[in-house]
Amino acid sequence: MPQIQLLPDSVINQIAAGEVIERPASAVKELVENSLDAGATGIKISVKRGGKDLIQISDNGSGIEAGDIEKSVMRHATSKLRDVDDLLRLCTNGFRGEALSSIASISKLTIESSGIRAEFEGGVLKSKEEAALPVGTTITVKDLFFNAPVRAEFLKNDSVENSRILDCIIRLALANENARFEYRADNRLLFCAAAGSLQSRISDCLGASVARSLLEIEWEEQGIKVRGFVNAPEDLQSNKRNIPYIYLQKRPIYNALISKAINQAYAPYGDFSPIAIIFLEMPQETFDVNVHPAKREVRFSRDNAVFLAVNHAVHNALQRSISYPSISITNTLREHAPAYVADTVSPTLIVDEKQVSEELFPDSRIIPVASGLDLAGKAPPNSPECLQIGKSYIICEQGNSMLIIDQHRAHKLILYERALAAFQNNESLDSQELLFPENVEIPSYLLPILEAQKNELKKLGFNIEPFGTSTWRLRSIPAHLKINAAATAITDFLQNSYDSKESDMFKKNSLSYANSSAIPSGAELSVQEMKAIVSDLLFLQNPYETPRGEAVFMKMPLDDIRKKF
Repeated sequence: MPQIQLLPDSVINQIAAGEVIERPASAVKELVENSLDAGATGIKISVKRGGKDLIQISDNGSGIEAGDIEKSVMRHATSKLRDVDDLLRLCTNGFRGEALSSIASISKLTIESSGIRAEFEGGVLKSKEEAALPVGTTITVKDLFFNAPVRAEFLKNDSVENSRILDCIIRLALANENARFEYRADNRLLFCAAAGSLQSRISDCLGASVARSLLEIEWEEQGIKVRGFVNAPEDLQSNKRNIPYIYLQKRPIYNALISKAINQAYAPYGDFSPIAIIFLEMPQETFDVNVHPAKREVRFSRDNAVFLAVNHAVHNALQRSISYPSISITNTLREHAPAYVADTVSPTLIVDEKQVSEELFPDSRIIPVASGLDLAGKAPPNSPECLQIGKSYIICEQGNSMLIIDQHRAHKLILYERALAAFQNNESLDSQELLFPENVEIPSYLLPILEAQKNELKKLGFNIEPFGTSTWRLRSIPAHLKINAAATAITDFLQNSYDSKESDMFKKNSLSYANSSAIPSGAELSVQEMKAIVSDLLFLQNPYETPRGEAVFMKMPLDDIRKKF
């Protein structure tokens, strides 16, 4: 009896949907690309429950011909290809004819265009009727994954899915500045960008402060044109990982080779991952876009030429910028600035609150939360005597041993354990109120998560409220955090929610808090501060290593030291 048989179309469509439609953001991406290919200059996106219950895309494009609506949900049905040679002349976002059929096979889909409203369920036509409709197309997707419940189990909470959708919209909006975009989640406007210049679109998508700090790129090499924008050297942040916005013929792509070329150009300034918006143009015959079902990846026939063109373009822009002497001064101040409010204060100042306030808060932006300024409460009376060497290590005696403690790692471990305990017990950490609120810009794609995580941020010590589109007003920050590190700390917290499983959230958020708040190596400590760190460290159940497995201290028995002599 024959064992090999052809799969029915319904099964084939479900298999294809698994490759093309991974989550609601994938469906939004494919539908918005179709709107752009139809010449739309206005696109409205609306979702409910992170796109799980509803995704609706409305545009003012050319629409779908009435006779083609039923064909549009069939596999490999497309208006963008006629023969194999067209693959070498593609100038559209979509071309495979898989997206709409994949979406239709796992949802309840309605298409409204050219005076026709057609409803499909699981890819099967349920009804078709004439209707009075505006110019363009409206596609409504309900109950995504209703017949693929296992896939739905892998989705994250609504705020994270909303954030992923917004990230996808921003990547498309950056390459299509002549189209207006509007995005609503659960009837709340989260993003709106009017048609205009590329610079104004960057400001709408990434924030005005980011747009002002970018350097322009213009380069051509071996037939490859590179244009776009990158971070100025003085605005780099060493611990921040940014995914570059890369476009080929205005189609968004992901490419590790190009990312490496960008990062390598920044190597002389340190290990940085900058914000970069890179537009590439090259002859059609030198690349292949038909590599991945979701059209994420591209294969180049001249990898080395592409790498060099991008690397030289970024390097040239950076070289032009370093002619200004203020850059090296800014970097020096940033790298060696004290990381917490008490690092240069003598303990004798504690007795005079007015004097303490004047010394610690000369710009009057912070209200002290307590009269004691030691890092972790007052040192106990029997604390060991401490000595600091190299402004990085604390030496003290414990029992019959000498301890050499890394002050940064020790303080990081202490703060991590405190934050983790607070999260697990639903408690709040100490905060310092700002006398004059600070405005911070948050990346647009993280705003849905910020809305949902305001209470969790408050537990860490951040009191934050909306103040414009992507600007938020900060009224208090964690007790050990410097004001200029607040925006990065908040972004890291939100990025954890974006990237991590919910089961990992407590640990990752606690680690972000500790990383941003811990005293740095190179900071001079008072005797009282050293004693407080040692006391709190040795009180921990596991004081030996950080959450990342880094050794916190070395222990040298006095007998071993005597033997050396």
